[in-house]
Amino acid sequence: MAAFAPAALSTRVAEAHGGPAHDELVPGSPERVGLSSDRIEDVFARISRRVTDGLFPGAVALIARRGKIVGHRAFGTRVRGQDEPVTLDTLFDLLSITKVLATATSAMILVQDRVLRLNDRVADFVPGFAANGKAAVTVRDMLRYTSGLPLDSQFLDDPDADRVWQRMAEAPLEYVPGTQVLYSDLTYRLLGRVIEEATGTDLDTFAKARIWGPLRMRDTTFNPSPALIPRTAATGYSELRGRVVRGEVQDDQDYALGGIVGCDGVFSTARDIAVFCQMMLNGGRYGGVRILSRQAVDALVANQTPRVRAEDTDVSPLANLLLAPKGYGWELATRRFSNGGMRLGKTAYGKAGGTGTFLWIDPRRELFGVLLTNHGLPTPFDELGWNRMLDAVGSAEFFDGIVNAVMDD
Repeated sequence: MAAFAPAALSTRVAEAHGGPAHDELVPGSPERVGLSSDRIEDVFARISRRVTDGLFPGAVALIARRGKIVGHRAFGTRVRGQDEPVTLDTLFDLLSITKVLATATSAMILVQDRVLRLNDRVADFVPGFAANGKAAVTVRDMLRYTSGLPLDSQFLDDPDADRVWQRMAEAPLEYVPGTQVLYSDLTYRLLGRVIEEATGTDLDTFAKARIWGPLRMRDTTFNPSPALIPRTAATGYSELRGRVVRGEVQDDQDYALGGIVGCDGVFSTARDIAVFCQMMLNGGRYGGVRILSRQAVDALVANQTPRVRAEDTDVSPLANLLLAPKGYGWELATRRFSNGGMRLGKTAYGKAGGTGTFLWIDPRRELFGVLLTNHGLPTPFDELGWNRMLDAVGSAEFFDGIVNAVMDD
């Protein structure tokens, strides 16, 4: 287990200013960056209409191009049925956006630092993982969702967290690793454990020291403090907890494990996420600080599953999420059923969270959008439930509308 020295690690990534032309985000008018104000207003009006129609309680949306934030709006209420308006600085439960905002990025930082290698065996970090034929599964397999592990394993009947982790580590394979994509919360929970074993600290501490802190993403955290709860949007009702969930990760298994896990648990604001998106567009740096090498950014968002064909797997919205080609953590643009719509460029990449949170980045157009809602997890979480959530939130309409606002394409 490696020793972790936050101050030393944070200092190591600092650089002098003078990087890319769009090094830091600033407000700007749509027309100055080749966007139509009228069409941007139409995008926001459609979100407002959905909130008014009661499809979800509230949202914050942000649109940026070429380093300029051209729109940042809040809608609705933080808690369904209550008069508590969403503000621009409202925190949302991001759920699976955690996979890129924390886990995959942390893993690539450790690869840069030569603490991890992509071909390292997971079993060398997670006790018991070699059980059931998994001895050869690698960090790379986990990053790109080809580990062979099932979509999820929930042990809500077991109150012993250590025993639950052991049962998860020993889970049998569902397919031969590397032969197909299967989006998996279990995979990323265990990848978070690899990162924690490699650094000797929890994922929250590491991400704050190496990603969110250097980027000044001050509202990004696992397990929001009591002081942040009034600014946090509630999601859905938890039967297990017997209450509406607010300031706690909505997934019951992740909550039972303490809320700091590799698949879910990060809370953030649209503005903080925008900084992260601009860092990715800048090739790994923002505000004079380098988080990732350009090579690491390119690897994160490249198609890391070339054996999987989009034409065979992009056959429904849920199949797109679970089975279509992936980067390291990231979803990749496809032509049919992407939650980012049909108009993003071929090199676009993004991530959805099951509570109704989305971000997509189109590098060719130097464009990105962030849509955070407190719709909450679909119940049940199946194909119909996923479709209904996407239809209610309108993520495809949102991102299609952003691209439709581009006037200089």
